[in-house]
Amino acid sequence: MSKVSDESRPVCLVTGGARRLGAAISTHLAARFDLAIHYRTSGKDAEQLARGLHREGGRAETFQADLADPPQTASLIPEIVQRLGRIDLVVSSASLFDYDSPADFSADAMLKSLAVNLVAPMALGRELARAGTPQATLVHLLDSKVFSPNPDFFSYSLAKMALKSAIDMQAMQFRGRVRVCGIAPGVTLISGDQTPENFEKSWRHTLTGSGPTPQDIAGAVEFIWNTRSLNGSILTLDGGQHLM
Repeated sequence: MSKVSDESRPVCLVTGGARRLGAAISTHLAARFDLAIHYRTSGKDAEQLARGLHREGGRAETFQADLADPPQTASLIPEIVQRLGRIDLVVSSASLFDYDSPADFSADAMLKSLAVNLVAPMALGRELARAGTPQATLVHLLDSKVFSPNPDFFSYSLAKMALKSAIDMQAMQFRGRVRVCGIAPGVTLISGDQTPENFEKSWRHTLTGSGPTPQDIAGAVEFIWNTRSLNGSILTLDGGQHLM
């Protein structure tokens, strides 16, 4: 079982923090933060990660919530504050990434995508502004597709484009209480039924010859946290792919 937070250390929530990119971010930040690792169904992965961080001297607790359910989303930060004593940084990395297109999307699927990829991050920002420590920070994970749109993953892309616009509005609304920034990565990990060969081709199709790694993105989160003058900014990590 994970330790209770040391109140002298800042507390970070990573949504979707148990697997893939979220796990990389959680692991990277564990040296500086007490962690709230959010999951929806990956409870075993979350507990395993928390135990591993504990063995290495870190502190982490796991928190379950379905971000498609507004009451569960709204209760997540208050529960973290109750259990860990504070909240300083929220990394909104959980996403729903299902394929659709303008020609074949369904209303139900689009609404679910918007709930997880847009509404939930907005609710987390609202709750962070209410309960966070002074100068708390919110980092939204976007997608470099927001700078070079195409019709693939239509509902997901629309949600991320709206989230990009919301960063400015949240930064203005929460000034003096919460800094709000975004990270827009390119192809980073194999997704869906993508083959390793297709992933490698996509990952290398950039101006620099390679895309981002999970460690790049985790490091960018730490950079935003450390750079207090960053607010309303988006870091695009895609090797310049959006310019192609």
